Amino acid sequence: MMNIIFDSSNVSIAVADDKTGEGDSTCGRGIKRGGLSLGRTGRIVTMCRLRFGFGPRKRARDDNGDGDLISNLPDAVLCTIISLLPTKDGARTQAIARRWRPLWRSAPLNLDAKNLSTNDFKQPRRRQGRRPSTESIISRILADHPGPARRFDIRLPCISPTKREYAKSVAQIASWFQSRSLDNLEELHIHFPILRLVGPNPLLSSVLRFTSTLVVATVGYCDVSDEIAPSLNFPILKHLTLRYVNISVGSFHGVLSACHVLETLSLDGNSYNGSLHISSRTLRSICFSNCHMGKSELVIEDTPHLERLLCPWLDGEAIRVSRAPKLDILGPLSPCISNIQIANLVFQGLVPTSFNNLICTVKVLALEFSCADLNAVLDVLMFFPCLEKLYVMSS
Repeated sequence: MMNIIFDSSNVSIAVADDKTGEGDSTCGRGIKRGGLSLGRTGRIVTMCRLRFGFGPRKRARDDNGDGDLISNLPDAVLCTIISLLPTKDGARTQAIARRWRPLWRSAPLNLDAKNLSTNDFKQPRRRQGRRPSTESIISRILADHPGPARRFDIRLPCISPTKREYAKSVAQIASWFQSRSLDNLEELHIHFPILRLVGPNPLLSSVLRFTSTLVVATVGYCDVSDEIAPSLNFPILKHLTLRYVNISVGSFHGVLSACHVLETLSLDGNSYNGSLHISSRTLRSICFSNCHMGKSELVIEDTPHLERLLCPWLDGEAIRVSRAPKLDILGPLSPCISNIQIANLVFQGLVPTSFNNLICTVKVLALEFSCADLNAVLDVLMFFPCLEKLYVMSS
């Protein structure tokens, strides 16, 4: 039996033997690449694209003919994308294409030291030596990138394992902050737990050169002296986190008053020997986590835009919120805090002392008890008539 195969390249015909697969073509070799074949079963199998428009069409390409739509974006957009990538991925974009090679150095630097693993910087087999340390990688990046910087995260848990290397590590960190690559830095995260264990770890004065440009700041495991606080000024800082920072109450008040547009304040693991008074017309969220205040009290006053007051594991004598008309999320409140006052509502050990004052703004409330106590929960709920979500925890 014979199969008839035709090619529409105007128009060639080949006859092939169904058993041997061999055949002749009237128009050369091109006939074997495609066509329509009529097999034994009579089914028509499409084997080529016909010049007359039948069959699948080719996908339309862009003007450059390479199908790469991302590379057609403006340099400014590509630089923004690169600055949002993790440090290693941002640097690797230089290998995508020739167009991308200069973009990493033109994009604002996003340097996240804790994600820089020395395993990603392997030496060639011919070179037998130690892999570069994280500190040397940071120094190299700061030397290669001309700046400016968007983000610098150096939360390293083990930058200085011995007391002998302490001074050397501090000097190296100080030199990083003097790098021109970090000019106009917007986001800074810095803390070194191991340095705190080795000896006193004052906040480096070189960090203060970023006060005018910082928008987000996390400072941890260091000491803030009373001499530094009066000279601080953060005109555009919106988010501040202090984690295990040794700071006096007076210096804390000085830092807070230096933040003119602060929206989020997070205090984690700090200890205070006196009462904290927080007054800010821009704050929207305050979080006290694992803070120790002893017999002192926390006073929130004149915060017209405060929406969230979170106080997990807060160890203090009293909490007083005098003016927070937009307070929406509150807690967890615990009987361990002997005195809690919210506007005119007063709790003694989470037991209400008056029955005429209601808090109508709070929609999310968290309570914490040492053991399940349904009656105590119901007694508290009476004073939050607009509550939408309730979380009850047992410690």
